[in-house]
Amino acid sequence: AVRATRRSAPLAAREFASASRGDEGDGASTSGAPIAHGWGAEGEDSTDPDGSARRALEVAIDRTGLFRAIEQAHGGDDATKHLRGLEAHLASIIKFRGGPVTVAEYMQEVLTHPEFGYYMHRDVFGQRGDFITSPEVSQVFGELMGAWAVWQWTQLGKPKNVKLIELGPGRGTLMADLLRATSVFKEFTQSVSVHMVEVSPALREMQRKSLRCGEPKNRRARGDAREAEAKQNLFASLRVPKNPLNVVESDGVRGAIDEIEAPSSGAHGSTPEELGLEPVDEGVSEFGGVKVAWHETLDGVPNGPTILVAHEFFDAMPVHQFTRTERGWCERLVAIRGSVSTQGEGDEGDESDVAEGNPSDAAEDGDGEKKRPALEMVLSPGLTPAGALMIPRRLEGMPEDVKGGLRQLEISPRTLAIWERVAARVERHGGAAIAVDYGEEGPIGDSLQAIKDHAFVPVLQDPGSADLSVYVDFGAMRQVIERRGREPGGGGTGKDEPSGVRCYGPVTQRDLLFKLGIQERLQTLVGECETEEQAERVYDACARLVGGDELRDDSAGTGPGMGFRYKALAIVSAGLGAPAGFE
Repeated sequence: AVRATRRSAPLAAREFASASRGDEGDGASTSGAPIAHGWGAEGEDSTDPDGSARRALEVAIDRTGLFRAIEQAHGGDDATKHLRGLEAHLASIIKFRGGPVTVAEYMQEVLTHPEFGYYMHRDVFGQRGDFITSPEVSQVFGELMGAWAVWQWTQLGKPKNVKLIELGPGRGTLMADLLRATSVFKEFTQSVSVHMVEVSPALREMQRKSLRCGEPKNRRARGDAREAEAKQNLFASLRVPKNPLNVVESDGVRGAIDEIEAPSSGAHGSTPEELGLEPVDEGVSEFGGVKVAWHETLDGVPNGPTILVAHEFFDAMPVHQFTRTERGWCERLVAIRGSVSTQGEGDEGDESDVAEGNPSDAAEDGDGEKKRPALEMVLSPGLTPAGALMIPRRLEGMPEDVKGGLRQLEISPRTLAIWERVAARVERHGGAAIAVDYGEEGPIGDSLQAIKDHAFVPVLQDPGSADLSVYVDFGAMRQVIERRGREPGGGGTGKDEPSGVRCYGPVTQRDLLFKLGIQERLQTLVGECETEEQAERVYDACARLVGGDELRDDSAGTGPGMGFRYKALAIVSAGLGAPAGFE
């Protein structure tokens, strides 16, 4: 017999003679039927087929050395045993994979990890949050987005059953202002249903309050009910499609379930609930009595004419970062500090500071001493698969002098994939979409930044406690729409023909809001103010929406205006003219 047991020695073995049961004097060999050789009593394999006593070998193996070797290969146990929360989670991912993770993977975990993610369990907006968005600055922004939506609905021919969608609605302030402003257009409010695409349970609850939707109607929206159900069945909330490849395609949901009204079994047994296509919450807003539904993905929104708004949504999408070195394009990766030997130390390999102009990655602890984060930026040895796939597509059509001058490149495949899905939806059902965010025409170099308490902080310091954002590459987003007419399967025929959508912009937020009538709306609001102080606050808020750097006042804690840093990009279905604000 061979037995494996734990021993202190790396490898120990000994042989010993085993007497047969008959030799032990217990009568086992003489009572009843004879015992077949090789099959001892009670399953003991004590004799060989020839009847001789079997010699047993006992082997003991110490495996602890193997475990220590793996730990030391990835920074050692001492390097990570003190970590807590998201830092410990990220370190475990790096160890499990056997090497660094991409910046995109780091951003995804920091922002949306179910337990430690920045957006998942807190109010991050407004003066008491970490940053302020345009809708939080002034109600006028949401009101003008309402005017934009009504204009596009009119251009569509005032269809019924229009899906008014917002991606990443934050507190719900923009949609609340939009619905309040458009509630005077009864025909519009009776023709639309609102669909909020939001992954954060905490933010969904804030949005429900902002829209004045009352108590949750959907069972999944009640935390207490979910908790009680989870106690009865640990797998009650697990949705596993039986064969998702036969139901979901790259551009959304296959036509077989295009017109989903209620959960029903598909051809392969998968249901909308299993696929995560059912609303996670529903309600009716007091603003115009509009029906509101919350979804975790855009695919969950029912089909129909579409008007979509994405405000400060794409700046939170994960990005891959690349740096050009003498080895070619290398990708920036996140590693456990000290676990990777970087080449060109102090040059390309010295990747501690994530964004130019951001603070150093060392931050002061409570005693005023410099505390370095447990994670650090490193460079891949060469071109990664992600770089080989994405870099040529982003550089396509770019002038040679611009290509030659690039030293850093930032690409968000998720942004491009979502914008492509939005375009496919607009093309299929008709409609318009607008994205407003801080960004540039591109290409973007290194724009990743962390913001906490309205100030920049080190990107790798205390992950999950600060917002991570990037500048949106509007040029890459427009490139997606332009390719649709050239690439088969992307809305075109592959013969350089126009697709079923048109792209406009980007234009500055200043130009957009002036064309939508911010000046006229400001005059009306000032006229309704009862005091000069109220009028001044209204004026200052609108000025920040359209102003520039001249509004910055560090002594007063006032940041620069949003008029030029923020830009807007729009797409409309074929046959419609230029969208409002883009004429």
